[in-house]
Parts: sequence; structure tokens; C-alpha cells
Amino acid sequence: MDKIIGVGRLGCAIAEQLTEHPEYRIYQFDTGLDDRASFSLDSCDNMKEYEESLDQREVEVYLKGIKKKDTVLLITEGGDPTTGAILKILETIKDTTLNVLYVCPDRTMSSETRKRDDKVAFNILQEYARSALFANIYLVDKTVVETLVGDVSIEKYEHSIAHFISYVVAMVNYFNHTEPILANRIEPRNISRIATFGISSLDEDQQDIKMLFPLAESRDIHFFYGIPEEDLTEDASLMKKIKKHVKDHKQPGISTSFSVYSTKHEAIMVLCLAYSSKIQSLLDAE
Repeated sequence: MDKIIGVGRLGCAIAEQLTEHPEYRIYQFDTGLDDRASFSLDSCDNMKEYEESLDQREVEVYLKGIKKKDTVLLITEGGDPTTGAILKILETIKDTTLNVLYVCPDRTMSSETRKRDDKVAFNILQEYARSALFANIYLVDKTVVETLVGDVSIEKYEHSIAHFISYVVAMVNYFNHTEPILANRIEPRNISRIATFGISSLDEDQQDIKMLFPLAESRDIHFFYGIPEEDLTEDASLMKKIKKHVKDHKQPGISTSFSVYSTKHEAIMVLCLAYSSKIQSLLDAE
């Protein structure tokens, strides 16, 4: 991804975190934005009003820097009424290679209206992905991220959530655009366009995968191993550990592959992408 579009409060917060990486061009849609590089939406009460009030021509002008050759990531949180603006944004950039990052809210804390809006957007965007209108839709459960982030102050809460998600996205994207030093990569099936991220470890007691969304019926999983340069040259047991980690997570019917990268980080990093062709269900019982 080289162009990032944040929609709504959390979508813009995640996009803002990605400004730390100079390779990304960031676009933001939300109410109350005063940055000239952003698109300030009129304040509305619901998704329908946001869709109707947005001027398609103004969107086209704002996004004119996005070209057909670009790979775009649109980020939003379910239930945010600003998701009503998404369809006109998507129409403007429909000829790009398009990906969507959809953050599922804590529905136990959502109003009935926000639950309804979340359900509409959640299902429609997945259907678009399955129809190949998107390259992929990445699902993230906000409550899972909260658990992984741990206890933080209210003042730091939103920043911590946005930083965690943006870091995982940026690292996976970096690995996907970097030549690995070793790889056994199998591309996911063409119909497997619904995906999520996962984190793991090579430490004996922490090798479980913590998926950022409980993806049902995964069909393809790819592991990214980011290894510090010192470990690559001095740890003779490293290849054995990686092969064991991959094998331990093999399951019938699931294609598993991996790639290894040299990093300047101090610790070994293990991330993964899991893919499914199945439309996912909402995170709470209806």
C-alpha cells in the first residue's frame, strides 16, 4: 500500500500514525478537521446523511493524487456514522488496487443505531471483497487489540489502539515489499480475500497465534519472521525453531507458508496474515 485513506475518528487516527513512514501518502475524512491536507465532512446524524451530503466532485478533487497504478488502503471503524461516506470514496478510487482495513468495535458498548450501521458496512464491504472489487478486506477486532495493548490511561487509550494497529499494518506491508533472505511463499487462493493479521513468537511458551480477528475457516496462513541481524549470523538453532513454528501451526485444509527477513530491531518479530473465502459473522450474537 502506498496511499492511505482514513475515514472517521479511529480511521484517521490510524492513518495519522502511518505518517511516521515517509513512503505513505495520507488522506483523511472526518468531521471537524482543519488541516488543509484533510477533507472535513459536514456533521451529520447517521450513515445515510453522510452519504447524501458528500459531494462526489469534491471527493474527486481531494483524491486526484491517487492514480490507477496505486495500491490504496482505506481504514475505518464499524459503527462510525462517517462510514456512510465510504461508497462515494470507493467510487472515486475504484480503478486502483484497493484494500480495506475494517476495525470492528466493541459492540457491547455500541448503541442500537451504531450496531445497525456496523452490520450494514461489515456485510457490504465483505461482499465487495468476495466479488473482487477489493484486493482484500482486513478485519480487526478492537477488543482483541485492547487486550494486547494492556492497561493504559484514558488519555493514551485511542493513541495506543491506533499505534498498535498501524505498526502491524506497516510491518506486514514492509515485509511484503522487501526481498526475504529465505522464503517458502504460497500466494493465497484468489477467492480468499477476507483476511486478518496475527502475532506470535518463537519463544517456547508464547508460540500461540493471537489473531486480531477470530477468522472463521482460514484457508491460507503466511508467517513473516523479522530477525535481528545478530541472530541471523549467530543463532545456529534459528532455522530449526522457524520450521518447528510453521509445522506446529499446520492444520488440515490450510495452506501454510513463510518468509524470513533481516531487521534492525532488537527482538525477533513474528507476524502472520490469515485468509478466508467465507463471509465472517458479527462478533456478538444478534
